[in-house]
Amino acid sequence: MVASVVPTFNEEKWIGRCLDSLLAQTHPSSRHIIHVVDGGSTDDTLNIVRSKMKEDVKIVLINNPEKRVPQARNLSLAAMDEEVELVFEVNGHGWVPVNHLEKRISDLQEIESELAKKVGGVGCLVVAAEDEGRTMLGDWIESTLSCPLGSGGGQFARFKGRHPHNVPAFVLHRKEALLEVGGWDEGLPTNQDSDLSMRLIKAGWPLWRSDVSSFQMVKRRSLSGFMKMCRRYGFWRTKTLKKHKNRVNPKEFLPIIGLLLTVALFATQSDYRYYPLLIYAVAVSLIGLYEAMKFRKPTLLIGVPLLLLILHTQFSIGMVEGVFRKQLELVDR
Repeated sequence: MVASVVPTFNEEKWIGRCLDSLLAQTHPSSRHIIHVVDGGSTDDTLNIVRSKMKEDVKIVLINNPEKRVPQARNLSLAAMDEEVELVFEVNGHGWVPVNHLEKRISDLQEIESELAKKVGGVGCLVVAAEDEGRTMLGDWIESTLSCPLGSGGGQFARFKGRHPHNVPAFVLHRKEALLEVGGWDEGLPTNQDSDLSMRLIKAGWPLWRSDVSSFQMVKRRSLSGFMKMCRRYGFWRTKTLKKHKNRVNPKEFLPIIGLLLTVALFATQSDYRYYPLLIYAVAVSLIGLYEAMKFRKPTLLIGVPLLLLILHTQFSIGMVEGVFRKQLELVDR
């Protein structure tokens, strides 16, 4: 039996589509339960959820007083029946194809059969929602987060096939693996999935990702939302690295290193003081050219370099703040 877990907070615009996609799954309804864990929505989210409740696929509405995603997922985990074996991570502003669960479960079972052992979970592709009429800025954000100088190999990575991975996205987890490591860290409002993945691997539960199906997600559609997201992810990335020092990625520190190098070169009046800026400008411009040619959208030539600059700046600011501040109260959606 599989449980789909949907944390929500003011998702009236998207939650109906999300639940419809879960209710329409080809996986037997008698083997599927949906937990909607709401953090006190003040819009029409709860009314929409209640209107979707059916007898054939059980929707359980759970109150989440702490509002945050890790608390929501842990509340759901504690409320699950013993017969639940698999837990599917969902969010309220995304949806899946009708055969998503069927293909994902079969894929997980094939991987376990090949390995002759259970895995902690298998993640999937994350793609921008197809039918929401993305604006030009939406196209810029999509390409920026997916390109090598953006998220790179992270949540929004473009990949093919199936293979082991340290931080897969929208994972179909084995419940016993989640219980063994104690679920999600409630001290991490963001990056809790990355932290969970690191603890699962450390506990001996392999993680994979596979392209057999995808999760369609509504990504940030405004410049201010994008900036807040980048800063927030940088902040909580620092908090995560304090717990998992062996998972430092040098690439994440390149913008800070480049800035410090540039300041040092200008301070010494070096003849090479403009070189770091020139190298950075060439790098992001080449990425913009590549994205524009790949997707045949000329505006990406300007948009991707601009948003890469914003991403690197805001993420770095967030990382520095994470060293000195305990909390960062930002709403990015």
